[in-house]
Formats: sequence, C-alpha cells, structure tokens
Amino acid sequence: MTASPLIALAAGGTGGHMFPAEALAQELKRRGRRVLLVTDARGDRYAANFPADEKFLISAASPSIGGPIAKAAAAASLAGGLMKVMGAFGRLRPAAVVGFGGYPSFPAMRAAAMLKIPHGVHEQNGVLGRANRLSIGSAAFLAHGFPVLEKAPDRPKASVVEVGNPVRDAVRDAARTPFAAPVQGGAVNLLVFGGSQGAALFSTVVPTAIAALPEALRRRLAITQQAREGEVDAVANAYRAAGVTAELAPFFRDLPARIAAAHLVIARAGASTITELSMIGRPSILVPLAIAMDDHQTGNARALSDAGGAVRIAESDFTPARLAEALTPLLEDAGRLAAMAAAAKGRVKAEAASALADLVDGIAGQARKDAA
Repeated sequence: MTASPLIALAAGGTGGHMFPAEALAQELKRRGRRVLLVTDARGDRYAANFPADEKFLISAASPSIGGPIAKAAAAASLAGGLMKVMGAFGRLRPAAVVGFGGYPSFPAMRAAAMLKIPHGVHEQNGVLGRANRLSIGSAAFLAHGFPVLEKAPDRPKASVVEVGNPVRDAVRDAARTPFAAPVQGGAVNLLVFGGSQGAALFSTVVPTAIAALPEALRRRLAITQQAREGEVDAVANAYRAAGVTAELAPFFRDLPARIAAAHLVIARAGASTITELSMIGRPSILVPLAIAMDDHQTGNARALSDAGGAVRIAESDFTPARLAEALTPLLEDAGRLAAMAAAAKGRVKAEAASALADLVDGIAGQARKDAA
C-alpha cells in the first residue's frame, strides 16, 4: 500500500506564523496527507494542537538584528538548522514544502531548493517578510493573505496568488456566531490581547483609560485581557480599584471563542488577528506594533480600518486619554458597534486553507508527473 504524501510545513516561532500553518495542516489531514512540522522552540509553544504526524525542532535566529557577534551567531544557528533539515528531508523525502515565514522557516526552504523538492511560500502580512523574500527565488508559488502585498518582486518567478490567510477550525466554528450588540444598560464584553510584544503596553494604557470612563459605563464592562505573567497582579489591582470586572491570563487557548463573545476588541494588528476579526466579524481598536519589520502591521490594519470595521491608533498616539476618547462613543453606541462588526465581516478572503492546499497538491502532483 502506497503511503499518503508527506507535506512539510515550516513556520517561525510566533502564533502569527504558526496558526496559519496549523490551519493548512488541518486541511491537508482532511485530504489524507501526512504532515511534517519544522519550527523552533518558540514555535513549539503554539503547537499543542498542531496535527503533525512528525515534528522536529531546529535552532534559528534573525541575522538582521544585533551587532556583529549576534549576527554571526544567528548565521551559525541558521547553518546548523539547514544541515539538520537537509538530513531530515533527505530521509523523509516530503512531496512538497511550504514556508510560512519567520527565520526558522528559512532553512527548510533552502533545503527544499537544494534537494529539488517543490516548495512554495505563504505570506500572512501585507508586506512580504524578510525570510520569505529570501525564499521566493526558487519557490513555485507565492501565496498571500491581503489584497495588497508590498515589497514583493516586480517580476517574480513564482506564481503570485492571493488566497487569504488560513484559519484554524476553531476560528471557522466561532465565525458561525452572529454579532449580538449590547442591550441598553446591559453588559459590554471588552476583549484585550496583544501577543507577547503587545501585552505590556496594553497592561499600562488600557486599565488607566478604563478608570477614566464614566462610572455608569465602567459598571457595565466585563473585561477579558491578556497580560504577561509578571503583570497580572498589577493589572488586576488597577481594574479592582476602578470597580471593573476583569479576567486576566498570559495566554488564552480559546481565543477565537472569546473574540466571538466580545462586543469590542482591542488588539495589535498581526495578520492572524486581522483575519480572525474579519472571519468572525467583530469591531476593534487596532494598535499596530511600532517595531514590526517594515511597519507591516499598519498595512494589515488598513484592511479593516479603511472599511469602517476598526479604529486604528498609532502606537505613538496610544495614550490613556486617547484610548478613553475612542472608547466612550463606541461603548455607548450599540448601533455603531453592530455597523463596525458588519463592516469587518468578510474583508479578508475566506477558504484560504483550501485554496492553499490546492496549490500544494498542484506542485506535489506536478513533481510526481515529471518524475514518472
């Protein structure tokens, strides 16, 4: 009996890269494919539900940051990762490889090119990331999540296809929940999350802004907020002093369901966040991460803010006073929240996992024909 094709998915160590890879893995498993995950230790933290038949971790670091010593160490780390992936791919012979960006994906893409294994790239953000830029020279396709993709080559060899961003099954389930605007005088569910680099800013700004709201409005709020381990107590005390009910945790594994339950979301503007807000259809206040490479989060946020589904606030302007100014009219106007939810819904292409899986099956099938 012939074994089902093995597809290798390589993703960097953040949820923004790992979650779309997980969504594609789920679709590939539905099609009877086997899945190999290549990531690093950071990425492995997000892989608890990743449906991989095999997984191996490599070391990788960005050669774009730090001084000469840090850059040399990063280059050595990437070289070591390449050697490890070369050995694994030589032994397992995947039918195709897909890179989702982040420097841990780069060794897998180089190994695929060197071993002549068909491979493609998926870019989640509105700006082509550096690791993906280094990988597309030999790629069969460049799939992307948003209608506009900046920093892509003018004449790429790869086939460029807008597929959207693959979302996990939990997001698809949450997307079936229609938005229910808060009733007059009733509870208002506010969800705040920002990833490891965003939670610190939100831990200081959001509670102070909430404390500045009118007391009658504060009493209606039910807040769920991501906060770093060492910040949970301070944030809890701030909300307690303001008379606000709050649930705090460093990480929520059921985040799609919590987005569906929210009347308003305050978040960063990572590609997965924008896609999930669009799929589920929820209003938001977006604060693009200022240190994001090439300012790609601002480009991501425009997909919702330009459509009226989100309020975009630059990080430099994100003060307690500015946030309170934005929150008050939103939280007091159920009709506007409903209109924003409707505007956000469907702004990003749906069925991305299926479209991307079709591309993967296409390059794997073509390789089989060429070898026959």
